[in-house]
Amino acid sequence: MYALLALLALGLLLAVHELGHLLAARLLGVSVPRFSLGFGPPLLSFRLFGTEYVIAAIPLGASATLHGMNPHAPGLEPGDPRSYSAQRRWKRVLITLAGSLANYLFALALLFALYTSGTHVVVPLTVGTVTPGSEAARAQLLPGDRILSVDGKTVKSWSEFVELIGEEPGRERSLVVVRQGDPRVVPVRPRPDERGVGRIGVSQQYVYRKHSPGEALVQSLVHTQRVAAEALELVWRWVGGADPLAEAPSSVAVVRQSSGAASTGLDSFLRVLVAISVALALLHLVPVPGLDGGRLLFLAIESARGRPVSPRVETLANTVGFLAIIATILALAAAEVRRALPPSKEPGAPTPGGLAAPALPDAGGSGGQDGGSDAGLPSADAGGTPGPEVVSDAGRPSPDAGRAASAGVAPDGGSPPPDAGGPTGPGPTPDAGGLPRATGAADAG
Repeated sequence: MYALLALLALGLLLAVHELGHLLAARLLGVSVPRFSLGFGPPLLSFRLFGTEYVIAAIPLGASATLHGMNPHAPGLEPGDPRSYSAQRRWKRVLITLAGSLANYLFALALLFALYTSGTHVVVPLTVGTVTPGSEAARAQLLPGDRILSVDGKTVKSWSEFVELIGEEPGRERSLVVVRQGDPRVVPVRPRPDERGVGRIGVSQQYVYRKHSPGEALVQSLVHTQRVAAEALELVWRWVGGADPLAEAPSSVAVVRQSSGAASTGLDSFLRVLVAISVALALLHLVPVPGLDGGRLLFLAIESARGRPVSPRVETLANTVGFLAIIATILALAAAEVRRALPPSKEPGAPTPGGLAAPALPDAGGSGGQDGGSDAGLPSADAGGTPGPEVVSDAGRPSPDAGRAASAGVAPDGGSPPPDAGGPTGPGPTPDAGGLPRATGAADAG
């Protein structure tokens, strides 16, 4: 059910993208003969302002047919003033950018609604829950402890804390925390989880807050800026050779994560939609033929040469680019299928009766309750020092968290419980949401 909801939401975001192209084209004088919502056999169609709107049987994605965008379309006249190809270069650039701009504005509107209506936000670098039996519980970390440093290194965000804890499982780490205004040193030894990443069994604290319209707009702008920056950083790290145990930032994985977020509440699901919408805006701007970025690349070449690229060359490049995109989608789908299959087990030593003994689990391996509760959802993140610095929260909008802290903290990707009014630690900072990190944990345990 929730996976279906996530796919429908992805289709909605793709439809928003195409609507951006349609509106820009109509405003700039380009004819749009057809707009289709979904694909497959048409279920309903009607005409409005010269455009035929079609609702298809499979509600995933959308397409806007712009007159003159395909140079090989039958009946196309080069001098037609309502043709895309006949427009000035700056108009074509705006029409091409309009899809990504629509996705960005949609994300901004969702965040503005969340901030003004009220949502749970993180308390920067403050422990919210401690998993019973975890290494954090053995080290006597408590909810409300504010983390300052790990092994003498000042921590500026929750995601940085998660990464530091995950680097060397099994080695004792020295944490400096503030408890009720008093700093103290807490030694802790992270356990490796199922991927060999260190965890100690804590998650971040949240508060509930409503914003004024002015605050909501500022926080929404900062939030989307941080999401975009983290998206670019994630892709760069992946292309540059990320941890082979980390999950690749595929759209399939994002849909899986968003379906999990939907099961924990509408508030959390909307925050994931923000991240996906910003990611789609950036993805379409990649300079690959077949995407909006490829069309912008051809417009840049046209500006440099003083004349447009040959229609045959452009069509060939777009075809090759489209096939490459399809191949990438199939490869990601195959990776998801492999991920869903049960892992093969190493056979144990043969027994006297000729049967292989089952392999025993490693006594020091990933540890039950200490393995974290995020199930691969985006990581929570918060700023470490007061001031304007903003850090990631995996799609959660987060303001200056200077209110009373929640008594409970939800697993990453879900909505935290109502505010119970506990005191917070000193010096909260704003926090903006981001895409799933390769580290993939909302907690450090």
